[in-house]
Amino acid sequence: MSEEDKKEYKENLKSIKKKAAKLAKLIRKSKYVVIHTGAGISTSAGIPDYRGPNGLWTCLDQNRETPVVDKPWNLLEPTNCHMTIATLLQRGLVKHLVSQNTDGLHLHSGVPLEKISELHGNSNKEYCKDCQSEYFRPFRCRTSREVHDHQTGRKCDKCGGKLYDSIINFGENLSEKQINSAYLHSKKADLSIVLGTSLRVTPAADLPMINVKKQKGKMVIVNLQKTPLDDYASIRVFGRTDQFCFYLMRELEIPVPTFKQALELRAKKRREKLQLTEKEEKKQKIQEYKFFQQTPKSLFLLDYYEEEIHKKTKK
Repeated sequence: MSEEDKKEYKENLKSIKKKAAKLAKLIRKSKYVVIHTGAGISTSAGIPDYRGPNGLWTCLDQNRETPVVDKPWNLLEPTNCHMTIATLLQRGLVKHLVSQNTDGLHLHSGVPLEKISELHGNSNKEYCKDCQSEYFRPFRCRTSREVHDHQTGRKCDKCGGKLYDSIINFGENLSEKQINSAYLHSKKADLSIVLGTSLRVTPAADLPMINVKKQKGKMVIVNLQKTPLDDYASIRVFGRTDQFCFYLMRELEIPVPTFKQALELRAKKRREKLQLTEKEEKKQKIQEYKFFQQTPKSLFLLDYYEEEIHKKTKK
């Protein structure tokens, strides 16, 4: 990237509001909306990006100290942008999500597993190469310090095979399952919304253009830096994704819960579904609290480990 491409630009608030209103209209008219996300949507959660002024690759190029996550991984929480995407998927206004991020925040925010293609893996997921079983853990699965060594040291519960983390590093092949899913949904899209990515890494960078080239669909890009696809965008926003999503959802007149509110609501619904007594409900709350003391707070993991949490309640 040139020094010009590394620069960040910010539009004034009036322009952002106007473009949020335009996108709201496009979303209402569209039949198949697909969102594409990159590292830029997680910076407000405390995770550094790659190509921003203080991004990982930028600092390496400039021989500067590389940025680090400023809080423990189990304390990272989805941003307003993450919660907006989850809400749009739940409402059916967005059909699918394609992400380059490995931080797991999309699943933590409540995005259903079948509604997301994680091109570069998920830090909470490991899998068995022998029987293809997948496991989502309440911790980061990667243990090796060697770039291309993905063994985690754990074994598959079903066949006893070795387990591997799902992270895709540079030079490694993407998961066929994930890239095929991403391509399928990108091809169906009549509106692609790109959030927080400079669109420099292929094949992820090519996917939002599929509908523009083949089906005369539309593409919207929200990113602080310029991208190679800016000239093809129907709406181009230079701004922070959290701020833009706030005004977008206001235009759509759809409330977006905070992550804490969504987590409390999901836990409440689970307790009601289990028809717990007052005593059991108190124990359930305690078990949920203990569970999230050492793990990422996560709507997905709350569902995934529901049976385990409930068993402890019954003891």
